[in-house]
Amino acid sequence: MTRSFAAGAIALAAAAILFSFTEGGFKRFLFSYHTAFCFLLSISVGALFVVVILNLTRAGWGIVIRRLAELIASVILPMLVLFAPIYIVTVFFGGSELGHTLYIWNNPEFINANLETMFEGKQVFLSSKWFGVRIIAYFLILGLMARYFFFKSAKQDEVGGKAISITMQKAAAPCMILFAFTVVFASFDLEMSLAPRWFSTMFPVYFFAGATMGAFATLIICCVLLQRRGILTDDITEDHYHDLSKLTFAFVFFWGYVGFSQFMLIWYANLPEETWWFRPRLDWSKWAAVSMLLLFGHLLIPFVGMMSRTVRRNKDIMLVWAIALLFFHWLDHYWLVMPQYGADVTGAVTSTSNQLTIDLYSLLLDGLLVIGLGGIYLGMIVWMGLDKNLIPVKDPRLVESLNFKNP
Repeated sequence: MTRSFAAGAIALAAAAILFSFTEGGFKRFLFSYHTAFCFLLSISVGALFVVVILNLTRAGWGIVIRRLAELIASVILPMLVLFAPIYIVTVFFGGSELGHTLYIWNNPEFINANLETMFEGKQVFLSSKWFGVRIIAYFLILGLMARYFFFKSAKQDEVGGKAISITMQKAAAPCMILFAFTVVFASFDLEMSLAPRWFSTMFPVYFFAGATMGAFATLIICCVLLQRRGILTDDITEDHYHDLSKLTFAFVFFWGYVGFSQFMLIWYANLPEETWWFRPRLDWSKWAAVSMLLLFGHLLIPFVGMMSRTVRRNKDIMLVWAIALLFFHWLDHYWLVMPQYGADVTGAVTSTSNQLTIDLYSLLLDGLLVIGLGGIYLGMIVWMGLDKNLIPVKDPRLVESLNFKNP
C-alpha cells in the first residue's frame, strides 16, 4: 500500500513538472488527467455493477470473487479527491479563461456562439453550478452504494447467517435502477459534455459496456496475481476463471455492438449535430488510426483470440488478454476525451482548430498520469482491504462457490 501511494505521488509530481514542457501546458495536462481518471473510475463503476448483479441474481459461483469486486468498487467515494483538480477548475473558476480549460460549455464565447442552435436547451443543465452539484451527487450515490454492499458483506464475516445475504439481495433491485440512472447522467457530464453540441442516446450504454469489460478484466488480473503470491490458491479455480473470461468476452462483443450501433445510426441519419463528432475520428490526418486500433485491438482480435474454451480456462493466457484489454480500455477513453482538446469556439473539431500535438513529452505525460493516478487508486483499494478477508468467509453460498463446476 505504502509503495503504491509513493509511486503514485512521485509519478504525479513528475507529471506536474513535465506539463510545462509540453505544447499546450496546463490544458494538455488537464485533458490527460481527465482521461486517466475516467479510465480508473469506469473500472470501479463496472465493479459496482458486478457486485449488484451478483446479489440481484443470487449467483453462487461468484461468491469467491465478489469481495475483490467490492474492494474495487469501494474506492468510488474516495476518488472524489482525485477529481478535485477538475472540479476546482470547472466549478470554482466558472466562466473565467481557466474555467473552460476542459469543458468548453463553461466559455461565455461558446454560449454566445451557440444560442441559436440546439445547445440552447442544454444551457441550464451545462452550467458550472449545477455541474458541481451533480458530480457530488454521482459520487455520493455510487460511493455510498458500494460502501453499503462492502460493509454489509464484511459484517457477515463476523456474524454469519443468511439474514445479511437476504438484506443485500432485497437492496440489489432498487440499487440497480439507481445505478443505471446515475451512470447515464455521470457519463453525460464527465465525457459526453466535452462535446456539448453532440447528441447520442447510446453513449451511456457504450460507457457502461466498456466499464464492465474493464472490471472483469481487472478481476482476472487480481485473481491471477494474488494466486501467484500464494493467496486464494485453492478458492478460485479454472471454472471461476472460465466464467470470468466468458463475461469479459461477452462485454468485449457488447462494447463493439454498441459502438457500431451508435456509429451506424448516426452515419445513416446524417444529421449535422451528430456526424461532426465522428469526422475527426475518421480522418486519417487526425484520429482514424486510433479508431482502427480500437476496432482491431478492443474488438476483432480479442473476439477471435478469446473464443476458445481452452483459452478461457487458462489463467496465464487470460492474464495477457486482460492486460491488453485494459490498455485498449484506456485508449478508448483517450479516443473519447482527447480529440476535444482541439475544439474551436463552436465546440467542433475542425481542420482549423488547435489540434492536439502528440510528441515524446506528451506521451510521457499520459503515461505518468496513468501510473500516478493508478498508484493512488491501487493504494486506496489495498487500504480498504487491509483488515478484511478476501472472500466472504461466512456467506451461506460459499461452499457452493468453492465447489463450482463449469459445464
